[in-house]
Amino acid sequence: MMQTNPVADGKNFPATCLRKCLSALTILLFINGQLHAQVIMDAALAVVLPEEKEQAESLAKKYPDETNVIRYHRQTFEFDKGVNSFKDKVVTVQETSELEFMALQHRALAIYPEYYNNFIRINNITALGFSKGNKIPFLFYGQEDRSVTDDGIFFDDNRLRACGFQFNGPGNIGRLTVNKSFLDSKYFTRLFFHEHYPLLEKVITFKVPEWLTIDIKPFNMTGFKVERTEDTRKGITTITYRVTNLDAAKSESKQVGRAFSDPHLVISVKSYERKGDMIKGFDKVDDVYNWNNRMYTMAKNEPGKLKATVSKIIAGKNTDEEKIKAIYYWVQDKVRYIAYEDGYSGFIPSTAQDVLDNKFGDCKGMANLLTEMLKQAGYDAHFSWIGTRQIPYPQSLPALCVNNHAITTLYFKGNTYFLDATEKYAPFGENAFRIQGKEALISKGDKFEIKAVPLTDGKAHKISTKADFTLNAQNMKGKVQVTLTGNERTDFHQLYQDLATVDKEKFFKGFLQLGNDNIEVSNITNSDLSNREIPVQLSGTIDLSNHVHRIEKELFLNLDFFPKTLESYMPDEKRKRGYEFNSMFTYEDEFSLTIPSDKKFTDVPDKLTLSFEGYEFAGEYIVSGNKITLKKTLVIRNSTINKSDFENWKKFLRSIKSFNSYYFSITQK
Repeated sequence: MMQTNPVADGKNFPATCLRKCLSALTILLFINGQLHAQVIMDAALAVVLPEEKEQAESLAKKYPDETNVIRYHRQTFEFDKGVNSFKDKVVTVQETSELEFMALQHRALAIYPEYYNNFIRINNITALGFSKGNKIPFLFYGQEDRSVTDDGIFFDDNRLRACGFQFNGPGNIGRLTVNKSFLDSKYFTRLFFHEHYPLLEKVITFKVPEWLTIDIKPFNMTGFKVERTEDTRKGITTITYRVTNLDAAKSESKQVGRAFSDPHLVISVKSYERKGDMIKGFDKVDDVYNWNNRMYTMAKNEPGKLKATVSKIIAGKNTDEEKIKAIYYWVQDKVRYIAYEDGYSGFIPSTAQDVLDNKFGDCKGMANLLTEMLKQAGYDAHFSWIGTRQIPYPQSLPALCVNNHAITTLYFKGNTYFLDATEKYAPFGENAFRIQGKEALISKGDKFEIKAVPLTDGKAHKISTKADFTLNAQNMKGKVQVTLTGNERTDFHQLYQDLATVDKEKFFKGFLQLGNDNIEVSNITNSDLSNREIPVQLSGTIDLSNHVHRIEKELFLNLDFFPKTLESYMPDEKRKRGYEFNSMFTYEDEFSLTIPSDKKFTDVPDKLTLSFEGYEFAGEYIVSGNKITLKKTLVIRNSTINKSDFENWKKFLRSIKSFNSYYFSITQK
């Protein structure tokens, strides 16, 4: 992924990062002897006023699962003029932020992250605790500075100051005041209203001088009572957004990206006046492209250094398509994806020759290498910026938060191909789902083109399972074959190819066990897994005898299995956000069972057909003599299940599960 500004993303604190900080601050506050002594002293000072205790008790009833609330968070942004490291005239932003926490439980730990990097500087942090209503500096407080770097990131300038209050009991209050500087407003892009804790009041204020023109676009405001006011005095326009009583923004499994669901603002500096000159900012997509393209052209590629490698890769390839595939697959297979984020350098691709020599790069570096290799071989390839499906904005929105990824666009024989070098094992001509339906900003020198990546439907990405069983006495055995196509096949390869040899058979069994760990699988065979272009096929012999149950003279058995994948998508009453499958897909099953000729099937379930907007199911048992065949199809045509559709979705899953769990009987004729 290309660098995105975590601070401008509204202090989005990932759950994994929060857990790390929680652990770190626990150690900081309790293991360190000096701070441990401070906490003991704090316990003696932590006297709560009656009204504070009463409010905490009331809020604890409202939020029984929460340890703290934020009573208020007030952010004020002021604008000034500056110069960046390229000696460009830029707009800078000063943020003053004040938060007040209240503990709802005993020994509550409140952690708040303040992010910074080479574009954002933390100037000052002050903390206050309260005892009998009196302010005591740094009461309850501790902090840790750490990198936000994931294991897969080579270099990342993003850091956070984890600010923590270790409270003694309900009603304890801690206040945090932070002053920060954004050194270039291009990277001051988004502000979210929600916080990690329940929020009683959030106020965001912009103080815009008359020499500055900005655009503030609100998103996802429906259902939230966000008040906006505007007032101009003495050459300063004050724009204020206020909202109250927001639930905590908790991370949920398989959730829809918060930019699709949570209210937030996207900020663009359109223009500003300096010494009588009007300087353009990001007023339209042309301005964003010019900035991106400037960063791109700072990568001083030397195509001649790629020539020998390209010649070797395409040697023996007879057609243009074979040569293009060879280059595309070589970059996928030989270059390791490692992100790089370091100020402006994080937006400048590594040179093609450096990525080739090092055999690693981020998305920009890999796209740059692939583009230059294809051009070296004589093809019409272009570096392109794109936002993945986690980002909802069109290219027409003039802001850097629109794009977080880089790919190569290839024009070949009248067709446009979108090649993602970071998408391992993706066949030529198939697009990764994460960029499908998204607009690519295609570099063409001083000009650009915007094209949308085609969106496929669920039928292009299929897992087909076919099984044929025979019943003798209570022994039920047979053969099963699973076939994967489209992105399902690519996902298989991305998991399988990195497995240790000892784990690969277990991985195969997971596909052949029909979602049930108790099914025995043997004699496993597979298709050519060195070829990413053909469907993946797995076959094996399975024993389902333990699924046959005898009651007196009747046998009862179940021939169907509820997909494990769907079990994790059943929402409970606490679910706040919708689900994101990150794919559209089809499950297509055909299971047959042959029984002795002197037996017959009874109590066969009725046919089930379900159709909702975005997903559908059809299942039917067909009896022909002493053979029964189950045919069923599940299609997910929309990768997103919105919270507003939960009732239909739960009805859909429950109906399928009921159909899947039905036991029919086998009796004597």
